[in-house]
Amino acid sequence: MGVPGVLQVPAFRRFWLASLASNAGSWLQVVGAGWLIYDLTHSPAAVGALALVARAPALVLSGYAGQLADRFDRRSVGLVTFTLQGVGAGSLAVLSALDLATPPVIYAATFLVGIGFALGLPAMLALVGVLAGRARLPEAIALNAAGINVARLAGPTIGGFILFLGGPTVCFALNALSFLTLIVVLLGMHPFQPAAPGSRARLSEAFRHAAHDPAPRRLLVGMAIFAALAAPTQELVPVVAANLGAGQVGLGLLLGAMGGGALFGAWLLNRLGNAGYPRHHALPVATTAFAVAMAVLALAPDYGIALAAMFAGGVFWIWMFIATNAAIQLRSPPNLLGRMLGLYQLAVLGPIAIGAQAAGVLAELVGIRASLAMCAALLGAWGLWSLTHRVPQIDGIAAPAGRGLREGILARRHRPRRNG
Repeated sequence: MGVPGVLQVPAFRRFWLASLASNAGSWLQVVGAGWLIYDLTHSPAAVGALALVARAPALVLSGYAGQLADRFDRRSVGLVTFTLQGVGAGSLAVLSALDLATPPVIYAATFLVGIGFALGLPAMLALVGVLAGRARLPEAIALNAAGINVARLAGPTIGGFILFLGGPTVCFALNALSFLTLIVVLLGMHPFQPAAPGSRARLSEAFRHAAHDPAPRRLLVGMAIFAALAAPTQELVPVVAANLGAGQVGLGLLLGAMGGGALFGAWLLNRLGNAGYPRHHALPVATTAFAVAMAVLALAPDYGIALAAMFAGGVFWIWMFIATNAAIQLRSPPNLLGRMLGLYQLAVLGPIAIGAQAAGVLAELVGIRASLAMCAALLGAWGLWSLTHRVPQIDGIAAPAGRGLREGILARRHRPRRNG
């Protein structure tokens, strides 16, 4: 099939490979920190709190991060924020090596990494499009998501073995080193012209755009609901693994199974997209199907079924992120792109933090199985409603929302192409 066209762009290729290494390193830290917290506390709520601490900065900083992405050179934003994340991960490695990694220390270092991640993500998402070019944007977003999920596949699995062989300190140290690859790549780039130079880049402009356009409104609301209710599947995996009697390697394999499913899902969605399958159909289907996989995980009687459920969940998890990210970038005015991606970040990371914490507390009261089952039921209800209330404007299709797959494909194939 050959190398994807966008990988023939040298700047994008270097950035993509460096991001792949960094994302894998981040998963090493997720495995190490989650296992260490549960080992120290034996508390599902404490594990859920780790996700809250990691994503809490996004609740406060996402809007500001979007403004940074529009007002300043995105390369410089990345250099500062990746350095901050590397310092957080490196500090955790040193403290863990000194046997000082208590839960408050783990939370503090995770919070610092979360600040860097929250401030830099909109700029880095926008940089993907700048490096690839607008004509290759959907391909670049899909490939970027595929890279994230190659890391999700390899990182947790490798992390489980590293955790078993070398302990969490090695996981944290490798994550700190992984940020250096991105810093080196960004240092090799020329500065980029800001999208809104000399402007205050008010966040209210992005809110108005999202409020008055049904496409971004549904995309952001749907993403927030999905993130809040689906997050426990990923964030509470250490509790699921312990409940099933799996060890460190078993934890890594569960997360790796979700990553493998996501990698397959990215390929499948790309094939369907090339055939004309519209995003406004894919999103509610993904929501509903993920809820089914989550329910199976909640009720799984053994580890094998749990692995299969995690794989299936990964397929539709990535559908949500690829389709939503691409639709927002393609429908956003260039001077608003950073701020719209800031709202997208807020719709993802904030609800993940809140949802994981709430599900962790609920698991303390009723058990992890019941907690996951309740989230699955709520997510399934939203997915079914979304299936009957689709928003064709997500694809720019002025057509009734009730069309089926065949009609949606025909509409895409016969839609006039836009120049430029």
